[in-house]
Amino acid sequence: MGLFDTTASQSIITTLNLSQKAETIIANNLANYDTPGYKSESLSFQHQLAAAIAQGPAAIAQVKGQVVVNTMSLQPDLNSVSMTQQTTDLAKTQLLYQTAVQAFNYKTTEIKIVSEGRAL
Repeated sequence: MGLFDTTASQSIITTLNLSQKAETIIANNLANYDTPGYKSESLSFQHQLAAAIAQGPAAIAQVKGQVVVNTMSLQPDLNSVSMTQQTTDLAKTQLLYQTAVQAFNYKTTEIKIVSEGRAL
C-alpha cells in the first residue's frame, strides 16, 4: 500500500483530476458561446464519487464522471450555452478544486511531519 492509496488521498486526487476535466468542458462551452447549434456539456461526478468512497480507494480511482449534454436551447440559433450557468459552474468547480488542493497540502504536510519523526 502506497502513501496515497487511502480513501481520503484517492478522493482528493480524483476530485482534482475531475475538477480539471470539468473546467476544460466549461472553457469549451464558453469558447462556443456564439457557435450556432452548439450544445453545452457538463461533467457530473459527485454522486459517482460519493458512492465509490464507500467501496474504497480502488473504486474511487475508477470514477471517470459522466459528460451530460444540455439539449435545451433558449436561443434562436439553437445554441444551449448560458453564460450565467457557465460562470456559476466555473465558480463552483474552482471552489471544489481549491478545496481539494488544500486537502492535498494538508495530507502531504502530515506525511512530511511523520517522516521527520515528529508528532502530529
